[in-house]
Amino acid sequence: MRLPMASRIHPRAASIRLATILLILISAAYARASHRPLPPPVVSKAPGIHPFGKGRHTLWGIRMYDATLWIVGPQWSAAAPQALDIEPGRDVPADTLIKNAIAEMRDLKVGDEGKLRIWQGEMKSVIPNVRQGDQIVIFCPDNNRTIGYSNGSKTGEISDPSFCPAIMSVWLHPQTKHQSMRKSLLRQ
Repeated sequence: MRLPMASRIHPRAASIRLATILLILISAAYARASHRPLPPPVVSKAPGIHPFGKGRHTLWGIRMYDATLWIVGPQWSAAAPQALDIEPGRDVPADTLIKNAIAEMRDLKVGDEGKLRIWQGEMKSVIPNVRQGDQIVIFCPDNNRTIGYSNGSKTGEISDPSFCPAIMSVWLHPQTKHQSMRKSLLRQ
């Protein structure tokens, strides 16, 4: 018995439909995903801090990390307390993270070579090796310091008023190479 033409579905077309439905469901789940709470010291030092924008960085379709920008108030301001919550999509050594951040800051010209060398050394005490699913938080409670957290524990602090704007520029600078992430974080 032959099925009517409308009832016959090519196996490849069925696979494409299934893949499309799965992508839609995964995207919807990602969009509705709740934000992980920030470490308690961050919340206590920045009352009213709340998630503002969220983005995903991919490379050739592979998730590298998700990031959420937390702010105090209705709009992002570099002068107000802020935090960037990063969830790595893969394991990455601290040296690679630091090297990439310094290279981006160099490209954006947010520090001279002497300052970049100092920051690179200081970042070694703040930035840990990361594993997929870790929570890494860069917290700028005021204009004088930047505090790092890994999975809720403080990793270190950099007491340089120019460091927080420099490290945040990796994601938020108007000329960052991560434009789609910037737009997602700043909801533009």
